[in-house]
Formats: sequence, C-alpha cells, structure tokens
Amino acid sequence: MRYLFALFLALVLYSTTAVSTTIGSYYIPKLVVDKQQGLFIKMHNQVLQRISLDANLIIQPTKRTQRDFKQYKLEAYFPELLENLPKASVIISEPFYLKKIVLFTKLGSDIKTINDLEGKLVGAVTGYSYGENITQNPAIHLDYTKNDDVNIERLMRGYIDAIIGDSKSTVAAIEGSKFAQMIHYDLTAPLDVLEVFYVCQDSLSGKTLCTAINDALTQMKTEGIIELDLASGYANIAL
Repeated sequence: MRYLFALFLALVLYSTTAVSTTIGSYYIPKLVVDKQQGLFIKMHNQVLQRISLDANLIIQPTKRTQRDFKQYKLEAYFPELLENLPKASVIISEPFYLKKIVLFTKLGSDIKTINDLEGKLVGAVTGYSYGENITQNPAIHLDYTKNDDVNIERLMRGYIDAIIGDSKSTVAAIEGSKFAQMIHYDLTAPLDVLEVFYVCQDSLSGKTLCTAINDALTQMKTEGIIELDLASGYANIAL
C-alpha cells in the first residue's frame, strides 16, 4: 500500500509539473539501436509504461546528448556512469544495469589485476568509460584508439601490454577476430563494476521524474525482470 501511494504521488506531482518530457539516449550496439530496438530501449519503454508517461525519446551522439542535457533541452537521459556526469548538480536514478570492466591479455601473461597494470601500456577505446579506479591512476598508462579491433591487433603485435574493455562489445570483438583462442579474459573476475543509471535535471520536475523511474525500476527488480549483483557484476534484463 505504501509503494502504491508513493507511486501515485510521484505520478500526480509529475503530471502537474511537466508539460512535455524529452529524454535522450545514444547508440550502443545491441543496447540502444534506435527508438524501438535494443535491450535498454525495451527496458525504457517498460519504465514509461509503468509510470504512464508518454515521453519523447531522442537518440543522438553521446556528446550531443550530454550537451543538450547541460542546456536543459532534455529532462533526462540514459545510460550514464558516475565518471561521465555532464555537470555537478544532477539527480541520478538507482542503477538498472552494471558494466563490467574486464582485463584482456595474451595467453600466459602475468598481468592479472589492476595493480599489475601499473607501469604498463594499456589499450582503451576513445569515448568508453572504465571507472575512476583505472582512469585516475597515474601509474596506468592508457593508450586510446578508435575501437576494440585496433587494440586486439596491437596486443597481438606487442605494441601494448593489455586491453581493458567490457563484457559485451570487447568480448564480441575478440570472439569475431582470428586471435580469439590466443587472448585470455575472466568474466567472473572483473577489474571494476560500474553502475548504469538515468540522469535527471536537478529541478522539481527532474526529481519527480527520477522518483517515478525509481519506483518502476524497483518494481521490475522485485518481479525479477532486472537482476543486479554488484559484487560479481552480474546484470540481466529479462525482456
């Protein structure tokens, strides 16, 4: 009863404060493809359905989405990580997904942990997020390229000592390469686990929107549609 009252109150407040709601996102393979396709899009549509909100979704390049949010052209956007927040004053939802940061090395390498990366040249991809434990460590020398495929070639040629990536796109790139059997990684032992969430404006309507989104996400977690385990990095959206 308390949950239903909180959800009702959030919806009433939102309907009285938001005339038109525009939410942003950006292309991520398999997760955000277009307005109808992608795992995160399916989840987003489920959230909107549960809070009875008919919001306009705009999919643009990442930097343009963040810029439009800073200029108050968007009430909210998703997905986002803590290290990439576009401004200091924002409201974030509870996490709806987890991003594993995974270490990739040649078979037989003695590089196993974040500490082992210190003093090494590590391949990364421009625009990707790896968590402050890695990016803010001055002893880890990140060398950015345009995609995972380039890093795989560089690793095998000995130009870099290791690759950091995620459990989705980087693994897919490795499995699709001719070096798949020559690269080691362990998805059960991520270097870091990053929470993924919605970002809302720090305003009355933004706070009300994030409250309603949180209510929908909590309900989906209770129903087992969204499953998250921060310790292992396990994340599943069953849609």
